Amino acid sequence: MKQLVVGVLLAVGALLLAFYVAPWRSTVTPRDLPPELADEPDIYMQNATITQYQADGLIQYRLRSAQIRHFEAEKLTRLIEPDLSLYNHPEPPWRATSERGYIRRRTNDAGVEEEVVYLRDNVVLHKSGNAGEEITMRSPAFYIYPERQYAETDQDVMIDTEVGRTSAHGLQGDLKRGLLKLFSNTDAPVHTIILPEQFKQASS
Repeated sequence: MKQLVVGVLLAVGALLLAFYVAPWRSTVTPRDLPPELADEPDIYMQNATITQYQADGLIQYRLRSAQIRHFEAEKLTRLIEPDLSLYNHPEPPWRATSERGYIRRRTNDAGVEEEVVYLRDNVVLHKSGNAGEEITMRSPAFYIYPERQYAETDQDVMIDTEVGRTSAHGLQGDLKRGLLKLFSNTDAPVHTIILPEQFKQASS
């Protein structure tokens, strides 16, 4: 019985070796996809969640999306109804939502390749502070860099806080440190409205 088992193993090994060194193997090429599948994604997911962790094991960001389609040839991931949370422990996370978007890797000005999430159509960035403060930013489009928690847009942006509302044409934001740089042009200057309640508090 033992000799039979050994013989079978040797036979299987010989067949595998013959397959890998066979002369026809080098001439076999992958077949092209049929035309009806040429535009289909390599990976397709519905109601998916992607979680990225830092080196210390803490969550860096979490991305939920109603639909994720990844195209390997383009190195592009398309998103439907993305919901992105950026974590900066122990601070509360920033949350960004939109109707659609995509993920791509690009090389920044420092020559470092990084991941960028582009959100468009009714983009909302929101954060609730530990002491009850809230900030909400709305714009038609935003570029978000999850690894360094940086956001920017060259579109009109509206910023609401418990103090009032500010409108601008373009924004660059260090979300980790809470520093915002606002831009304007001749048609859309930076404009701020202070809520009346703030004047009542100041006078009391």
